[in-house]
Amino acid sequence: MMAKKSDYLEFLKIVGKSKRLLRTGWVREGIKNPESIAAHSFRVGVLTMTVADELKIDKDKLMKMSLIHSLGEAITEDKVWVRWGVVDLKARKVKEEQEIRGIVGLFNGIEGGEEYIEIFEEMILRSSKEAKLFWQIDKLEMSLQAYEYEEEQNKKLDEFFATADLYIKEPFLREMFDEIMRKREERGKTLTKHESL
Repeated sequence: MMAKKSDYLEFLKIVGKSKRLLRTGWVREGIKNPESIAAHSFRVGVLTMTVADELKIDKDKLMKMSLIHSLGEAITEDKVWVRWGVVDLKARKVKEEQEIRGIVGLFNGIEGGEEYIEIFEEMILRSSKEAKLFWQIDKLEMSLQAYEYEEEQNKKLDEFFATADLYIKEPFLREMFDEIMRKREERGKTLTKHESL
């Protein structure tokens, strides 16, 4: 099936919503100028591009997961299903089912769209090494963003670090997360010292 130009344009309009849809967790925490889901996906993509070889996994598949992982939210909105590392399995299941339906509808009109639907389902089901590592990379990026918001806006965002701590197990990714936590702890000590002066 040859997709029409209008199909691609409609597809890109829906994808474009992700540039304007703000990440719910940051909005809830009162972050000024919180990132969009597209901004999050961009840095997740750069992160996967640069660590895939180190992790010895399929870079092409991991990059595709990075680019499409939040596209379902352009249809369903960004719904939170994990707080303080506690997963609301029912909420996650409902969100993921809605997103899969959304992704099927989104990619059905695009030539080769079946491949992206399969990759999205694999990612949601966590049925491959790439999918399992992808979610750890996603949480690593989230923890880095939380650290940056704490630094820039003088916030305390413990919940995001607690969630990332439970997810990130792969040794190389864990080293990066531990480094973020070390810098966060150092910053906390510096702030405490300044407050006591």
